[in-house]
Amino acid sequence: MITGFRVFNSMFSATWNDGDGAFRYGGRWNSQGKRVLYVSSSLALATLEVLVNLDDEEILPDFLFASVAFAEEFMVRLEDLAQLPPKWRGFPIPEKVQKIGDDWIEGKRSAILEVPTSVIPKGANYVINLEHPDSKLVQYGNVENLILDSRLIGRTKKK
Repeated sequence: MITGFRVFNSMFSATWNDGDGAFRYGGRWNSQGKRVLYVSSSLALATLEVLVNLDDEEILPDFLFASVAFAEEFMVRLEDLAQLPPKWRGFPIPEKVQKIGDDWIEGKRSAILEVPTSVIPKGANYVINLEHPDSKLVQYGNVENLILDSRLIGRTKKK
């Protein structure tokens, strides 16, 4: 089994695994209107993924996390599907990157796509296609408080 982690604001504690954020706003590996759930290969990476997008560090105490577990047989790796386009880490997110994910979602090749993180040089995230029949076999862990070292506070503020 592979275990991933998702970090989220406590106001989403009841709906953290419904893919609504990705559906409404899109993400690096999906455009708007595609219901997927993003999780990271470690709790540390999941935390970094949130911190790079956080505008207000004061809300950090309001964050929770949960684990996600799935069998490797439900996953395909990005490198088995496509090559990363140049500047794939860029912001705004290149449309070519979202198209890779959209094609995977629509093709329903697997329930989970392993993708590289854009936040650090090495690391993986998992995109769960909630419309794929095998996504029902994903196991969701209990929601827990995310307790961060106080030294992180004050270092994440965007200038």
